[in-house]
Amino acid sequence: MKKNLFLMLAIAAVLVSCDKTNEENPETTKTLKSTDYSGTLTVNASSGTFDTDDVKVSFTATEKADSASITLYQVKFSPRMPLTIDVTVPGITVKQTEKGAILTCDSIVPFAMGGEFPNYTVTEFEGEIIDDEITFSLNFGSTPTSYCGKGI
Repeated sequence: MKKNLFLMLAIAAVLVSCDKTNEENPETTKTLKSTDYSGTLTVNASSGTFDTDDVKVSFTATEKADSASITLYQVKFSPRMPLTIDVTVPGITVKQTEKGAILTCDSIVPFAMGGEFPNYTVTEFEGEIIDDEITFSLNFGSTPTSYCGKGI
Protein backbone atom coordinates (compact mmCIF):
# COMPACT_ATOMS: atom_id res chain seq x y z
CA MET A 1 0.00 0.00 0.00
CA LYS A 2 2.81 2.38 0.89
CA LYS A 3 4.52 1.57 -2.42
CA ASN A 4 1.37 2.48 -4.40
CA LEU A 5 0.94 5.72 -2.46
CA PHE A 6 4.60 6.61 -2.99
CA LEU A 7 4.33 5.82 -6.72
CA MET A 8 1.19 7.96 -7.09
CA LEU A 9 2.85 10.87 -5.26
CA ALA A 10 5.94 10.59 -7.48
CA ILE A 11 3.80 10.62 -10.65
CA ALA A 12 1.81 13.60 -9.36
CA ALA A 13 5.04 15.48 -8.58
CA VAL A 14 6.38 14.85 -12.10
CA LEU A 15 3.13 16.03 -13.70
CA VAL A 16 2.96 19.17 -11.58
CA SER A 17 6.58 20.06 -12.26
CA CYS A 18 6.19 19.93 -16.06
CA ASP A 19 7.14 23.32 -17.46
CA LYS A 20 5.07 24.60 -20.36
CA THR A 21 7.47 27.44 -21.19
CA ASN A 22 8.94 25.42 -24.07
CA GLU A 23 5.71 25.59 -26.02
CA GLU A 24 5.57 28.26 -28.69
CA ASN A 25 3.19 31.09 -28.03
CA PRO A 26 1.49 31.97 -31.32
CA GLU A 27 1.02 35.55 -30.17
CA THR A 28 4.78 36.17 -29.75
CA THR A 29 6.22 34.08 -32.61
CA LYS A 30 5.96 35.80 -35.97
CA THR A 31 5.76 33.83 -39.16
CA LEU A 32 8.58 34.80 -41.47
CA LYS A 33 7.55 34.85 -45.09
CA SER A 34 8.89 35.98 -48.41
CA THR A 35 8.29 39.70 -48.89
CA ASP A 36 9.09 42.51 -51.31
CA TYR A 37 10.44 45.80 -50.00
CA SER A 38 11.06 49.28 -51.38
CA GLY A 39 13.75 51.48 -49.91
CA THR A 40 17.08 53.23 -50.17
CA LEU A 41 20.34 51.60 -51.24
CA THR A 42 23.47 53.39 -50.01
CA VAL A 43 26.84 52.62 -51.60
CA ASN A 44 30.02 53.97 -49.99
CA ALA A 45 32.29 53.89 -53.04
CA SER A 46 35.77 55.33 -53.20
CA SER A 47 34.33 58.30 -55.14
CA GLY A 48 31.85 59.07 -52.33
CA THR A 49 28.46 58.00 -51.00
CA PHE A 50 25.81 57.16 -53.57
CA ASP A 51 22.12 56.78 -52.60
CA THR A 52 19.44 55.26 -54.79
CA ASP A 53 15.81 55.62 -53.66
CA ASP A 54 12.90 53.31 -54.48
CA VAL A 55 15.08 50.21 -54.87
CA LYS A 56 13.00 47.03 -54.84
CA VAL A 57 14.35 44.10 -52.82
CA SER A 58 12.83 40.62 -52.61
CA PHE A 59 13.42 38.57 -49.47
CA THR A 60 12.82 34.88 -50.24
CA ALA A 61 12.86 32.51 -47.27
CA THR A 62 13.24 28.74 -47.50
CA GLU A 63 10.34 26.54 -46.43
CA LYS A 64 11.86 26.10 -42.96
CA ALA A 65 12.63 29.86 -42.82
CA ASP A 66 16.16 29.14 -41.57
CA SER A 67 17.87 30.61 -44.63
CA ALA A 68 16.99 33.01 -47.41
CA SER A 69 18.14 34.90 -50.47
CA ILE A 70 17.84 38.59 -51.17
CA THR A 71 17.53 40.02 -54.67
CA LEU A 72 18.20 43.70 -55.32
CA TYR A 73 16.52 44.87 -58.53
CA GLN A 74 17.78 47.44 -61.03
CA VAL A 75 20.69 48.73 -58.95
CA LYS A 76 23.79 50.78 -59.72
CA PHE A 77 26.86 50.82 -57.52
CA SER A 78 28.15 54.10 -58.91
CA PRO A 79 26.56 57.10 -60.62
CA ARG A 80 28.95 56.38 -63.53
CA MET A 81 27.75 52.77 -63.90
CA PRO A 82 26.22 52.64 -67.40
CA LEU A 83 23.46 50.12 -66.65
CA THR A 84 21.39 48.75 -63.80
CA ILE A 85 21.58 45.10 -62.77
CA ASP A 86 19.71 42.63 -60.60
CA VAL A 87 21.89 41.06 -57.89
CA THR A 88 20.99 38.01 -55.80
CA VAL A 89 22.68 37.21 -52.49
CA PRO A 90 21.96 33.54 -51.63
CA GLY A 91 22.72 31.58 -48.47
CA ILE A 92 21.73 34.12 -45.83
CA THR A 93 21.26 32.57 -42.40
CA VAL A 94 17.97 33.50 -40.73
CA LYS A 95 17.38 33.37 -36.98
CA GLN A 96 13.80 34.16 -36.03
CA THR A 97 13.14 36.28 -32.96
CA GLU A 98 10.01 37.47 -31.19
CA LYS A 99 10.20 40.75 -33.13
CA GLY A 100 11.17 39.34 -36.54
CA ALA A 101 14.48 37.93 -37.73
CA ILE A 102 18.23 38.43 -37.64
CA LEU A 103 20.03 37.93 -40.96
CA THR A 104 23.72 37.01 -41.24
CA CYS A 105 26.21 35.70 -43.78
CA ASP A 106 30.00 35.60 -43.49
CA SER A 107 30.95 35.24 -47.16
CA ILE A 108 29.05 34.25 -50.32
CA VAL A 109 29.43 34.80 -54.05
CA PRO A 110 26.46 36.79 -55.41
CA PHE A 111 24.72 36.19 -58.75
CA ALA A 112 24.12 38.85 -61.40
CA MET A 113 23.57 38.89 -65.16
CA GLY A 114 23.12 35.11 -65.29
CA GLY A 115 26.24 34.05 -63.40
CA GLU A 116 28.44 34.26 -60.35
CA PHE A 117 30.34 37.45 -59.53
CA PRO A 118 33.33 36.29 -57.42
CA ASN A 119 35.08 39.68 -57.68
CA TYR A 120 32.16 41.10 -55.67
CA THR A 121 31.96 38.39 -53.01
CA VAL A 122 29.57 39.46 -50.27
CA THR A 123 31.15 39.68 -46.82
CA GLU A 124 30.03 40.90 -43.41
CA PHE A 125 26.32 40.65 -44.24
CA GLU A 126 24.24 41.68 -41.21
CA GLY A 127 20.60 42.66 -41.12
CA GLU A 128 17.23 42.34 -39.51
CA ILE A 129 13.55 42.27 -40.29
CA ILE A 130 11.24 43.89 -37.77
CA ASP A 131 7.55 44.20 -38.57
CA ASP A 132 7.40 45.44 -42.18
CA GLU A 133 10.95 46.85 -42.34
CA ILE A 134 14.20 45.30 -43.51
CA THR A 135 17.67 46.73 -42.97
CA PHE A 136 20.98 45.21 -43.91
CA SER A 137 24.61 46.10 -44.55
CA LEU A 138 27.29 44.21 -46.43
CA ASN A 139 30.38 44.57 -48.53
CA PHE A 140 30.20 43.87 -52.26
CA GLY A 141 33.89 43.11 -52.73
CA SER A 142 35.52 46.06 -51.00
CA THR A 143 32.48 48.35 -51.35
CA PRO A 144 30.40 48.90 -48.19
CA THR A 145 26.70 48.92 -49.03
CA SER A 146 23.52 49.21 -46.96
CA TYR A 147 19.78 49.06 -47.51
CA CYS A 148 16.71 50.16 -45.56
CA GLY A 149 13.23 49.42 -46.85
CA LYS A 150 9.56 48.89 -46.02
CA GLY A 151 7.27 46.09 -47.18
CA ILE A 152 5.23 46.73 -50.30
